[in-house]
Amino acid sequence: MLDLYYIIIIFVSLGAAFFSGLLGIGGGIIIFPAFLYLLPFLGFQTFSVNEITGIAATQSLAGIFFAFMNHRKFGAINLKVVKAVLPAGIIGALSGAVTAKYVSEKAMLCMYLFLLAVSAVLILIPSAESNNSEDCKLERPVITNLIIFTGTFISGTLGFAGAVTFMPILNHFCKLPVKAAISTTTLIVLISAILIFAGKISVGLIPYNLIIFIIIGAVFGAALGSKLNRLLSPFILRMIFVGIFIILGIRIFLTILEY
Repeated sequence: MLDLYYIIIIFVSLGAAFFSGLLGIGGGIIIFPAFLYLLPFLGFQTFSVNEITGIAATQSLAGIFFAFMNHRKFGAINLKVVKAVLPAGIIGALSGAVTAKYVSEKAMLCMYLFLLAVSAVLILIPSAESNNSEDCKLERPVITNLIIFTGTFISGTLGFAGAVTFMPILNHFCKLPVKAAISTTTLIVLISAILIFAGKISVGLIPYNLIIFIIIGAVFGAALGSKLNRLLSPFILRMIFVGIFIILGIRIFLTILEY
């Protein structure tokens, strides 16, 4: 019989992957607080923040892979935008992934909070979206790529793939409609997630005993989230983004005050 602990891991992964499909995020941003707060609350093993970054990297890769496979069917991925922003994202993701081992837990929590705040601000800034997503192109490339590098560096340190910043950046600076930005983000983040996962392996932070259970949850969660993404309006998707960020931000801020 499957141990209760592993059943909970599957459901946590399913929930994180659901948001991967719904919002184009890698799921790591949900896994991070789940392992930091939920599992200890339920009386299970407590992980260090560094160990959680490895778990987040595993979830991000699994969740975004299945989210990408589902979004690819919709044909809304803009390859021109992917090529324009991917180099900065790759450099930032790799740099952050191998830096995590040398960053304190409090610093990581502050970086997580900063990432949430920036992403929430970006997603709330109105943008003039193009009617045709294929006509969209990168505007202010220097500033945009600098933001992407910073976001993926922080995300890579935490074990994420930068999806929480990519979606609002593509929407605001590339004028991609929200749903096209989410679909395009899944491809960019899939590539970043592979590199971050490799970086976490190199520093010994991947939980091999949990991988199969994370994948099981990711398969079903990503499929459900991707289907719901096509049904909800862009406004509702924005509000879900912001709501998640506010809830997580408040909890992380209270944790930082305890240090």
